[in-house]
Amino acid sequence: MKLWHIAALLIAGIAVGIAFPGRLTMIFGAATLYVFLPALIFEAAWHLDFQMVRANWKPIVLLAVPGVALTAGIIATCVHYVGALAWGPALLLGAILSATDPVAVVAIFRRLPVPRPLATIVESEALLNDAIAVVLYRAIIAALVVSAGTAGIGHSATQALTGVGIGIAIGAVLGYLAAFALRDAIGAPVQTAATLAGAYGCYLLADSFGWSGIFAVLAFGLVLRELERHRISVESADSVERFWERVSLAANLALFFLIGAALDFTRLTHSLPTAAITLAAVFLARVVLAYGLLRLAHIHLRPFWMTVVRMAGIRGALALALALATPAAIPQRGTIVDATFAVVVITVLAGALTLPWRLERLQLESD
Repeated sequence: MKLWHIAALLIAGIAVGIAFPGRLTMIFGAATLYVFLPALIFEAAWHLDFQMVRANWKPIVLLAVPGVALTAGIIATCVHYVGALAWGPALLLGAILSATDPVAVVAIFRRLPVPRPLATIVESEALLNDAIAVVLYRAIIAALVVSAGTAGIGHSATQALTGVGIGIAIGAVLGYLAAFALRDAIGAPVQTAATLAGAYGCYLLADSFGWSGIFAVLAFGLVLRELERHRISVESADSVERFWERVSLAANLALFFLIGAALDFTRLTHSLPTAAITLAAVFLARVVLAYGLLRLAHIHLRPFWMTVVRMAGIRGALALALALATPAAIPQRGTIVDATFAVVVITVLAGALTLPWRLERLQLESD
């Protein structure tokens, strides 16, 4: 799928959203979490080079953990003081938009001419930074809905972090068991069926107990791939990769279309000022991370690389799913959802339409 295909699908979805406002919103939320996300996360994990991740772990962890908290704080501060949102909804919006989206970032950056270590940093950050975003999201929801106070917020954060750890453990154990069960199976159909069952099985198992399904799938894909790398036949490996590439393509086609189709333009027009402020805050936060946080931590990336990290601030389906899952009792929920939709559509369109020629210009300058 070429990058202009992403833009075309999103625009086609927007046209449907204008014709049938809000009709596909609930379908989008459920489909994202339980149909598209497990497949897309596993496909990204299966292609991830663990050795490359280990070699670049410092910028990945810095961007995925403290970077997410810093982004949430910048967005919340901007929309509170400039956008006139109360502190509670502002913090919630910051948490929702604090992490780059694994689906959109991987789909776009995998097709761009960037060095492999840099692509690994960008893609790994997008896959990992969901953890702290969910922690922030659940803690703020607990504070706003349950009125649990500081103790309740700490308890929710602890539960969320525990869910991340248990999700990783589930995925790693299932990945090891699957590799052990497949040690004598070299047939491509068996390998493919095992990866499909494992990806959805570990996601649904973890999610049913409130643990991190995304991290379960990520751990499952990484562990299974590493254990199978030297045992699976070339023919079977190629077959599995072709299968997941087709699944990923179909999921991306449907997902980018549904992002646009889920928009309700009858509501969005009332939230345009807040949406514009939120978009500016997201861009500001990305600049601070790329040119400030990494430098302060003495992580020296080439200027070209830091600019690409700044460009990777794409939000997508995961942010929308969190926004749509926000309880109706949250004050200014409609504004939160509308601002999230606006940021997602604009960042995905900007990424799909402008990144190739912007990167080409950067490459020429770096040469």
